[in-house]
Amino acid sequence: MCMYISACVVCGYTRGTRDIMTSRLHLLLAAACALALIQLASGQDKCDEKTMGMKSRQAYNFPPLDLEPGQAEWKIHIPSPPFTDECGAIIGQRALVCDYDKAPVIFFEDASTLMIQRKGELHQSVKLYFTTYFAKLG
Repeated sequence: MCMYISACVVCGYTRGTRDIMTSRLHLLLAAACALALIQLASGQDKCDEKTMGMKSRQAYNFPPLDLEPGQAEWKIHIPSPPFTDECGAIIGQRALVCDYDKAPVIFFEDASTLMIQRKGELHQSVKLYFTTYFAKLG
């Protein structure tokens, strides 16, 4: 990321100094800036999604979780939502894990454990979205 930021700084700097730099170099730096902006805008869009059990209209979405960079495999314990007794029995779960460069591989080891295997670079965080579904009461 530092490389892209410094390329954009150079782009802004070279606008007033075209007499020193050739126009080809200027265009190359401008292209680097455009590529950096496109890459920064793409974000965590390489995802894998798995479900276990059934879905229902009664659902609890856990807050998104950022998993730190540098780790290729994660074993995540899935907690119960804070108000499970009021919602009924848990009938299903959904996990969505998104990364920057390659989609991770995820699977449920059991009803309370999610396994994540990252397949790309480990320089940035990975995002976990998790939903628990409940049986309808009454």
